[in-house]
Amino acid sequence: MVIRQKEDDLERSDELQKILEKLNYIDPPIKKFPVTPEDPSMTISLVDLKDVCYITTKSTAGREETGFVISNNKTYYSNLRLTEIEKKLTVHPHFMRTSKFYMVNLTKIRALRVSSARDLWFEGLEEPIINAVTSTYLSEFLKRLGI
Repeated sequence: MVIRQKEDDLERSDELQKILEKLNYIDPPIKKFPVTPEDPSMTISLVDLKDVCYITTKSTAGREETGFVISNNKTYYSNLRLTEIEKKLTVHPHFMRTSKFYMVNLTKIRALRVSSARDLWFEGLEEPIINAVTSTYLSEFLKRLGI
């Protein structure tokens, strides 16, 4: 009798966990992210994560810049490294790391080419990002897209 009760409790716990995961997917816990403001009089600006297509990083003049590219092809910058942003967004189910240089919003992908290049096209952007998904991340990427 006690064993059956514990099994029922475990089943309910698993069901509740699945419901929580679905709710987090529908309404992620993090909705905005701090970026460098365009207006120098501002201390901080916030970008809506639902508008972000992808996050990328590049090093120029010995300085690393991380950009949040949104659907209208506008880029907002952050002083954080991509690895730091990735840690903060681990609870956000729409974002995943796809290479050394990219994190993508899975809900914004409108097309992809899975070949040796693995290029991605996003809603509101005309040009794809080339080599966006490396082989290290490909299996998880395809799984999360349901492919």
